[in-house]
Amino acid sequence: MIVTVAKDGTGDHTSLQAAVDAASAGDVISICPGVYEGRVIINRDGITIRGADADKCVITAAGCAKDKDENGKEKGTFLSWTMLVTGNDVRMQDITVRNDAGDGRTAGQAVAVYAAGDRDVWKNVRMIAHQDTLFCGPTMPKVQKDALPWKVPAGVESVGDCPEVHSRQYFENCFIRGDVDFIFGPFRCYFEKCTLYMNEHGGFYTAANTPENCKYGLVFHECLLTGEGTGYLGRPWRRYARTAFIDCTMDEHVDPRGFKDWDEERVVTERLCEYGTRGERSDLSLRHPMEGILSPEGAAYYEKEKVLDGWKAE
Repeated sequence: MIVTVAKDGTGDHTSLQAAVDAASAGDVISICPGVYEGRVIINRDGITIRGADADKCVITAAGCAKDKDENGKEKGTFLSWTMLVTGNDVRMQDITVRNDAGDGRTAGQAVAVYAAGDRDVWKNVRMIAHQDTLFCGPTMPKVQKDALPWKVPAGVESVGDCPEVHSRQYFENCFIRGDVDFIFGPFRCYFEKCTLYMNEHGGFYTAANTPENCKYGLVFHECLLTGEGTGYLGRPWRRYARTAFIDCTMDEHVDPRGFKDWDEERVVTERLCEYGTRGERSDLSLRHPMEGILSPEGAAYYEKEKVLDGWKAE
């Protein structure tokens, strides 16, 4: 069934959340142009959410880590999201998801998209924020009450507990903008032909915290790294972080040193790697000495279906 969301009341619903709450597997939610204010929880399996135009269909809120809960304590990163997706086999396309909390130096972390499902597809989605724009990771206990009626996966107690299979996200032709650690988390994610845009403040394009036994983390294929400020390719949020840039184009906004150690224990290893880099930062001679520089055979390890464990994301 196709249902329509329109702010002016000409559709089936005036908010995306109302449409999701009424949806069943197989439904397509079509969003008319407009700025839709308020947080949204996508807690249905197998639905499609499709905007009329990514630039004109905007979901926005202004939550941040420094917001206070009912006890007067700061909520923290994982309750700052604009959109939380816990459903599996969800398809999102042609929309913008934005967190308007502002600069992380004053607002703290402010997540635009919290992607917690499995086998979710994101096409031509614009994700815009500052610090911590896109988190790909499990629904932790502290988020559970916001995710109801969905329960947290068994064994997940913290951000470092990541089921090795229930963790796949596919992004194609997306625009992701932020600054400090703005693509982060433990899931295995494949980014195809996406634009990663560093805000003027600068920082790190990625901060993976891949579980020790997981073969893949964040993989970027034929993506463009650009922006206003200067950013490192990433840093390891946890010791076993995995991040790969394959055949990507990097302009002058990428720091020539590539990856950077987080601290004395969370250091760059060959799990943070690249291959076939093009553009103004294609000279690898200044890269971190422990970064992995892949051979063609090594790059083949990061093919899409391998990363996504056999799931043919389309």
